[in-house]
Order: sequence, then C-alpha cells, then structure tokens
Amino acid sequence: MDVLVHRIMLQSFVLPCFNGSLIQVFISAVISPSSSKLKTRSSSPMASSSLFFFLGGIVVLIVLLIIIAIYWKIIKPSRMMRFVSKTRRHPAASPDFFSGNLRTISYFDFKTLKRATKNFHPDNLLGRGGFGPVYKGKLRDGRLVAVKRLSGDKSQQGESEFLAEVRMITSIQHKNLVRLLGCCSDGAQRLLVYEFMENGSLDRLIYGKSDVFLNWDTRFQIIVGIARGLQYLHEDSHLRIVHRDIKASNILLDDKFQPRIGDFGLARFFPEDEAYLSTTFAGTLGYTAPEYAIRGELSEKADTYSYGVLVLEIISCRKNTDLTLPSEMQYLPEYAWKLYERSRVLDLVDPRMRQDGLLEKDVLRAINVAFFCLQPHANLRPPMSEIVTMLTCTVEMVGTPMKPTFLDRRRKKKNESQSCSWDTMPEPFPSPLESDQSTQSSQLPH
Repeated sequence: MDVLVHRIMLQSFVLPCFNGSLIQVFISAVISPSSSKLKTRSSSPMASSSLFFFLGGIVVLIVLLIIIAIYWKIIKPSRMMRFVSKTRRHPAASPDFFSGNLRTISYFDFKTLKRATKNFHPDNLLGRGGFGPVYKGKLRDGRLVAVKRLSGDKSQQGESEFLAEVRMITSIQHKNLVRLLGCCSDGAQRLLVYEFMENGSLDRLIYGKSDVFLNWDTRFQIIVGIARGLQYLHEDSHLRIVHRDIKASNILLDDKFQPRIGDFGLARFFPEDEAYLSTTFAGTLGYTAPEYAIRGELSEKADTYSYGVLVLEIISCRKNTDLTLPSEMQYLPEYAWKLYERSRVLDLVDPRMRQDGLLEKDVLRAINVAFFCLQPHANLRPPMSEIVTMLTCTVEMVGTPMKPTFLDRRRKKKNESQSCSWDTMPEPFPSPLESDQSTQSSQLPH
C-alpha cells in the first residue's frame, strides 16, 4: 500500500551548552510528492537508517564544537592567568615587564630550574656575574643551560635590574651577544636562563686557569668578534646600549671559540647623541676609563677603553693588573706603552704564541688598535665601527696614538695600605660636560 508523504519535520532537540544557554537544532526534511510512488516495504527501512546516521553525525559534531569552545574559552585562559599571577608579584614593575617582547623567550618554573641545577649545587657553579652566581643546568629535554640567579640582597633594585635586563636582551639579537632563552620570577626568586657556552668564559683561557692554548688565529677571531658585538650595541642596535663592564670574565666562548658578550646587568640605555653623568660607579677597576673613574662620565667610549685593555690581555695572556710582577710590569697598558716607546712592543706577546707562529704585522696592528682605544680623551677614541675596519681591512692607520692615562699605584710606607691615583693625565683634561652639569643634573639615572 503506497503512502503519500508530503513533509517530514523533526522537531527541535535541545543540547546544553557550557555557558548555560540552549542550542536548538531544527531539522526539516521535505520529500517531493513524486516520492509517493515508492513502496512502503522499500522506503521505510532505508529512510529510518539514513535518518539515524544523519542525526548521529550532527550530534557528534555539535558535542565536539562545544568541547573545543570550552577549552579555548575556559581552560587555556586559566593557564595564562596562573602565569600572570606568578609574574605580577610586583605591580610597579609588571607593566614594563609585560610590555617587553616576551614572545621570543620561554618562561621557566622555579622548580624546573632548581631541579636542572641540582638545587643550585656548588659543583654546578660557573661563576659570579654582576648580580649573582651563574649555574650550569640540564633541562629534561637534555639541553644544557646557564642559569643566572639574582642575589636576594639586591631587593627591589635587583628586581628592577632583572626586568631591565630581560627587556633589553630580548630586544637585541647578534651572533656575538649571549642569547637569553628564558626567565623566571617566582616571589623573591628571579632568574635568567642563557644558552650554555661550551668553552666557558675567556678569563679561564687567558689567565692560566685552563690548559687550552689559543693560537693567533683564534685570538684574532675573538678580538674581532668582541668588536663587532660592541659595534652592534653602540651603533647598529635600535637601542643605544653601553655595557659598562667589558672584561674577560664577561666574554663567553662557544664550541668554535666564537665570542659572545654576556652579563648585561650593568648596562644602561642612553638617548641618542647625549652623554650622562652616572651617580653610581659600576665597573671593574683596571678596565675603567679615566673620565668614568674620576668624574663618573659615562658614554660608549668607556666600553672602547675597556676593550683596548682586553685586547692587550688577549695578546699577552695575562691580567691587566698583577702586583706580583716588577713595578713597571704590574699595570699592563703602562707596560705595553713603555715597550712601544722602546720599539719592543712584540715582547708583550704570549711566548707560546710566538713559538706557535704568527704574523707580526697583524699582531702589531691589533696592539696599535688597542692604544687608540686607550686614548686619555674620550673623543679621541674611535667608534667601534672604525675599530672593526682597522682590524679587518688592510688600510693604513691615520695618526699616532697618544700616551694613555695610567693608574699610578704609590706605596706610602711599608706598613700603610696602598693608595691609587690617576697619573700622567695630559693637561688640560676638561670635562666635556662641565658646562652642562647644571642642566643635566636632573637627568641623573637612579
């Protein structure tokens, strides 16, 4: 018996949603009158089966959409809020911290770093930076990292420096600058996670703390690499950055002995074409430019002076100050200049390097560059871009370097402590900021 079906309408079925609202699904099926000629025995089972699978598929699809919506709207934001609540413990610093480009680094949980460094075990201590010790760590995925743990006694100042360092390092990228992998801020605990440098810091190799010998090619590679890194900080970066503490222990070496400048804890930002007076001395004596040590005047030329001292250390393989040596040899730049005046400057070269073989012309060029960096007046020191050119291009150096300013160590009496004063300071030695001190005093960094 033929059954005429003009319209089959399935009334709405109701599904609960995650936000309490109701989703009503109306399904209507319209069958043409021409289908009335179909027989009941063939159409009824087929229609029921198709309808069952059709409705089942729609239900499964809707359930999946609801689950996805719940995940993206509830679960994932809650994880982000937990991250925010951990890092926003200090409201004054938080807005600046999160305005940085944090998408380029990872956030590490304190427990993860504690486990990676074996609870900051002394055996994993790599050294001590400007604001705390640095430990070797191994993450769960096998990666080796260097974890810098800021000292707790730095208090709010340490927190501020931490946030400044994160913002700064994540905004600059260069092959001769150490790369920041991540950070951690958990209560009083503030840590930075750097890439691990296979060959450690430069001071271990040039101060006799390691049996590894560096030939001239490797040393020259390090000298040029440091210069390129400073050129980027001073001239090529979108920020004008003065490191303030360029020294051997702050130069890290990768597995190919390529240098990376590290420890930006003492760095400051400077507006373009301005010099500043620094109320707080932050540097290492022996590497410090005279205008910075005496008057606190800081510019990128202070880094240039420190670089000149470091070049002499790399070539001679000794510290810039060694009071165990005879008096005229104790301060490296002073001793180097005396050899220069006597036309015996090659006596400064590490004896092992001379035995291994070197190009005297290249070594003399590097020493002359160091003397240009050690000029007593900041405006006489060349910018790092010119230093890179002098080192890498076969161009004649224009001019002759002046006698550097030396730190004179005078012993008062046998039982009295040693006093230090800057000697052989060329006259006049005016401050380039003398006339502007009154107008710029309000701009002193705090």
